Amino acid sequence: MKKPREPGFPKGGAELKCRPLSAGRTLSLIRSALTPEARPAGLEPEALRGGHDPLVRSLPPWVERFGLLAGADRYCLWCRPRPGPTDAFPSQMVLDIPPGRFMVDILDAATRTWISRESAEGGPLVAGLPYTGNAVMAWIRPIGADP
Repeated sequence: MKKPREPGFPKGGAELKCRPLSAGRTLSLIRSALTPEARPAGLEPEALRGGHDPLVRSLPPWVERFGLLAGADRYCLWCRPRPGPTDAFPSQMVLDIPPGRFMVDILDAATRTWISRESAEGGPLVAGLPYTGNAVMAWIRPIGADP
C-alpha cells in the first residue's frame, strides 16, 4: 500500500523547477568540495549511492541543478544556483526521508566553509537551504549518528 502524500508538499521529480545531476557528477562535485579540513567525521561520499532524486520534493527557486546521494540513514544533497536568480527566498528544501530527528549542516562549496547547522524532523524533512551565490551541499544524518 502506498503512503499518502501530505497536502501542501509537491511530489518530487517533474514538479521541480530544476534538473537533477547524474550520481557520478554529484559524487565528483562533493569529493572536490570536501577538503580534509572541511570533511566532517562520518561523511564518506563513497559510501553513498545515487538514484535518490525522487526523494527531493521541493527546492528553493534559486536552485538550477541538484543531486542527492544516500546511504542507509545519511543523505548528501548538492545544489548549484542559477546564474543571477531573481528569487533567493523562500530558501527551504523538502526531502521525503523517514521520520526521525536529523542534523542538517550546509557547506558553501566555493569557500569550503560550513555556513549553517540545524536540526529538523524527517517524514518529510523541511530545512533551510541558504543562498550564497555558490553551490552548496547539505549533509543530513540522524542526530547522534556522528562518530
